[in-house]
Amino acid sequence: MTKILSREAQAQARAFVSEHGRPLEQAKVARIFEHSPVEAIWEALSAFQNADGGFGHGLEPDLQVPDSSAYATTVALQVLREFGAPPDHPLVQGAIRYLLTTYDAATEVWPIIPATANDAPHAPWWLLDEGLTDRFGGFRAFPRAEIVGYMVDYAALVPQALRDHLTTACMHDLRSRGEKLNGEEIPSYVRLAQTEALPETTRAELVRLLTPVVDRAVVKDPALWGQYGLTPLHLVEGPDSPLMGPLADVVSAYLDHEISRHAGDGIWQPPWTWYGMYPEAWPQARQDWSGYLTVRMLAILKRFGRLET
Repeated sequence: MTKILSREAQAQARAFVSEHGRPLEQAKVARIFEHSPVEAIWEALSAFQNADGGFGHGLEPDLQVPDSSAYATTVALQVLREFGAPPDHPLVQGAIRYLLTTYDAATEVWPIIPATANDAPHAPWWLLDEGLTDRFGGFRAFPRAEIVGYMVDYAALVPQALRDHLTTACMHDLRSRGEKLNGEEIPSYVRLAQTEALPETTRAELVRLLTPVVDRAVVKDPALWGQYGLTPLHLVEGPDSPLMGPLADVVSAYLDHEISRHAGDGIWQPPWTWYGMYPEAWPQARQDWSGYLTVRMLAILKRFGRLET
């Protein structure tokens, strides 16, 4: 029997976001469930943008550095794309300008976090050291593939030669390195596949190449679903997601699992910690993550028709 999240759990989730969530998550809830003006989302998101056009200031709660980063800027672009920001929107134009400015033509990637990252609270995996590049695959997929998707989305703001070159480079990387991609890199390619303006031939090849990679990497054992790992919903956010076909059965089971697990309060919290680092900052980061994860799950359940009405 297909499970749905009760009205009571939904109300508790929204009350949690209203009381403890950031203004950005509050604005998302209002837009998704009350059709409030989208401008409230843009206003809340603008608080994380810097003068260089990039985003920082803890938009990604595990990375609290105020300075702009390619990573935080992709998080901003996820919001801008989800809620339909047009190419002429100042937030979009600033984000793309920042990415064009910080692109390293010699390596054909973006440094994922700034040189100042260690100066602010952060999760252990965001420690800026000599091993960072290796830990994240040289940044060839994460964040490059996702960034290329936004360049295609907002093509009018990006030189065509650069956009075409990087699309070709990403596809070559996926063909040559697909079986070696880790759980951080795979979602970047999935977000590239989600790009509506992407040529269908490119999307079809992405899905074909990603299918065996995803089949290997996604956590399918229900006993492990409460732990940190690459879950089905890291890759599928709605029925129309490009990877829905090969993951349909496990997505359905995972939705049932999440609804059962949170039927009492409808609040999702991060299944990870900072392992004792920055104990003064982690509680707030955890709360910010809880608001983000709760809103994201509510939105996904709504797309799948899993909310009691």
